[in-house]
Order: sequence, then structure tokens, then C-alpha cells
Amino acid sequence: MTIVQACPGEDTQASGLAPQGRAGFVSIVIPNWNGKHFLKDCLDSLLTQTYKELEILVVDNGSKDGSIEFLQENYPSVIVPRFEKNTGFSVAVNRGIRESKGEYIALINNDTVVDSLWVEELVKALAGHAEVGSVGCKMLAYDDHTLLDGVGDGYRRGGLPGRIGHREKDTGLFDQERYILGACGGAAMYRRSLFVDIGLFDEDYFAYLEDVDMGLRAQSAGYKCLYVPTAKIFHLGCGTTGSGYSPLVVRLSSQNNFNTIVKNIPGPLLIRFFPYICFWQAYYLAVVCVRGGQVPAWFNGFGRAILLLPRMMAKRQAINKGRRVSLAYLEEIIVQSEQDLEAARTRLNKQVLSERLSDKTVVKDSSESESMAASKSQSDAIAESQAEVAPSTKR
Repeated sequence: MTIVQACPGEDTQASGLAPQGRAGFVSIVIPNWNGKHFLKDCLDSLLTQTYKELEILVVDNGSKDGSIEFLQENYPSVIVPRFEKNTGFSVAVNRGIRESKGEYIALINNDTVVDSLWVEELVKALAGHAEVGSVGCKMLAYDDHTLLDGVGDGYRRGGLPGRIGHREKDTGLFDQERYILGACGGAAMYRRSLFVDIGLFDEDYFAYLEDVDMGLRAQSAGYKCLYVPTAKIFHLGCGTTGSGYSPLVVRLSSQNNFNTIVKNIPGPLLIRFFPYICFWQAYYLAVVCVRGGQVPAWFNGFGRAILLLPRMMAKRQAINKGRRVSLAYLEEIIVQSEQDLEAARTRLNKQVLSERLSDKTVVKDSSESESMAASKSQSDAIAESQAEVAPSTKR
């Protein structure tokens, strides 16, 4: 059987993925790099799932902390593909996807604990929505289940991603199903047929934004993404690389911001988005400079993006060739996503201000206080969402 891909050439090794999986079966892929201390809670929560037709693959990225020995001794049913060194998120999950057997393929971070209904609710959503290629879930903070970690990936016309709802209180605002631009790669489920059609995760990214790239590619090929609030997962976040201001995070985020723009924004939209791109990329540089002092890392990432430009342009051509939706649709979903992020930022500012007022930590001048709170919460949210938006093996 000949497979006609929407994005031919996006992943040169996509042929290693079996075109069909076992019907109704779920393969759960977990990338791991020195995450032994996370694995017990994560795997124990998967073993209590109400949905039983599943397999678990922990792809180890050259861990030196005894992760493999721990898995062999305590979880013999878990499949453990392994690498000798850290290959990054994309290479690791692609290996797991290729070795999977399921019709549905889930990705989760090792620093998560899943609700017992998580798999069941996501399978139900995919089975009930033929137009959907992937589904996301309600992500809550590991140490505070009243605090949202996110309800899906967002993307701005300026090429800066974010996580919708990140750090907001879970007040019930996100308790209804809705379409989103893309699911966070640290807690998502995909149809195997989606990967067969558009390819796997871009291995040039190493880590960060590869799930945003996947979401944009899927939308371009005509696959919607559905947010499923009844599927819940609890996420620690930055469990391996730490702060969103580290040199590694800033370098990869800067590099992949530009990679994602080059690959996924068609020419007419690129022209219309150009002022926004200039603003938001400069804003991110200012944030990491002021709050992290990582100007060299940002420029390092930008330089690497320039070196990758020929490869990204080839991928851009393939994506454009396989596009099945109108430019108006692509613009609409990106603008809606940007509006979602802006609304989330406004709510977060008000939440932060309210908390500071209640703790009596604000200055007496209320206008100055509101400005300070809004400015700091916005910069924190932008920088943290940049680090959080594409979870990977480094956590």
C-alpha cells in the first residue's frame, strides 16, 4: 500500500512507522533522562488506568542515575528502548512511536501523575470525533491541584508560543470541550494515522516547541485538536532542566521560535504577521535579558536557526505542498489562539494582583502596584510558558 503524506520529507525516517496499529490499543510513550526519581509515581498512576488495552514504553536517553535498572527490577512489563546519550525529546519520542503497537499513541512527561480516567477519556474523545487528529487534557500543578499547568498550546502571530491557562486557578472556566491549536506534548494523545500522514516530531528541534510545530503542521493538513477537560494529569514541570531562564532553554527556545515561523507560516501570512514577529521576538529577548541575563544564549539560538534555514525551507515547501486548509483558516486559528493567550494573561495579572493585595504586600499607591504586578506577572508568564510549551526529556 502506498502512503501519500501531507508533508512528504518532514521526517525522512517516517517509513519506520507501521501504517496501522492494533485497533483500540493505546501506546504510552514516556521520554526519560535521569528521571528515576519521577518514574515510580508516574508509572504507578498508569497501572491504575480504567482503560486496560495499553502498553507503556519508557524511552531512556542515556540516563546515568539507574533508571534502566530501576525499571527492569520494578516494572518488567514496561518496554524500555534506550540510547547511549541524550538525543533530545524529538528523537526519543519518535523512537517510542516507531516501536509502538497502538492505534492511539500518547505522550507524557516522566514528571507527571495521571488521573485513573485519563486514557479512557482521551480514547473516547478520539473515537467520537473523526475530524480530530490529536487530543489534549487538563494539566494541573503537581503540588497544587487547584492550579492549572495548562489546557493546550497557544501561538501568537509574532511566533511566540504559550500555554493557555498556565498558572491560573482552576475555577471551572476550562471545564468544557473545545478546539485548540495543539496539545502540549507532555500530555497528549495522537492517532497513529496522523503521524503516518504528516510525519513524526522534527528531530532538528532537539527540544522545545516541537509540539507547537506538530500542532501547526497538523492543522495545515486538516487535522483539528480537541481539548478534553475530563482527562486530567498532574505535572511537576521543569523537573530536569529547571528554570525557563537557563542557557539551554533560552538557546533552544530562540532557535525553535524561528524554525517554527519559517516552516509553518505561509508567505501571505508571514507578510501580515511581520510586525508582530518583530515585536514578540524582541519582547522575549528583553524578558530573558532582564530576568535571566541570557543574551548570549538567545543569539546562539538565533545563529543556529540561521544555519538550519536551508533545512527549514525545504520542510516549509513540503508543508505548503501538503496544506489542505485555507490561509484564512490558518490565520483564524492563530489569531484565536493569540486571543486565548491574551485573555489568560489578563486573568493571571488580576489573580496575581488580588493575591498580593490579600497578602498586604503591595505598595500603597494602587496604580503603581497594579502596574508592577501586571508587568512582572506578564514577563514571568511569557518566559515560563516559553520553557513549558514543549515538554521534553530534559525535565
